[in-house]
Amino acid sequence: MYRALHTVLVTAALGCGMPMSAPPRASAPCSQENVGECESQTRLLVCRGRAWQVLSDCKGPRGCSKSGDTVDCDTSLNGLGDRCASPGRVRCDPDGGLQILRCLSDGLLGLELSCPRMSGVQTACVASDAGLTCE
Repeated sequence: MYRALHTVLVTAALGCGMPMSAPPRASAPCSQENVGECESQTRLLVCRGRAWQVLSDCKGPRGCSKSGDTVDCDTSLNGLGDRCASPGRVRCDPDGGLQILRCLSDGLLGLELSCPRMSGVQTACVASDAGLTCE
């Protein structure tokens, strides 16, 4: 089960896309398909169709980093409207868990459900054996 409360690490691909001195930029040409690189501390790119494309925002404390042939993207603080790499996955929003977010087919986090107030008390998103719910 996907646990939104933990840091998610995305292994983008093996190999090097561009020299360390010149980080890639979205829409710039690339030559090694499915290779991932950090565009910045907060954005992961992947080479697709011979152009760098944004795969995910990396707004968690560890950001986007590369170690050897592995690129890691900390998505733990990504929220509504941020880029995401796994369509269909759900997570609690990072701002108090008042919403459940879903990675949509367009690669953006969208609103799945706003947690309601029940008997005057605001419910919040929690992970359970049944998945994500508002309690």
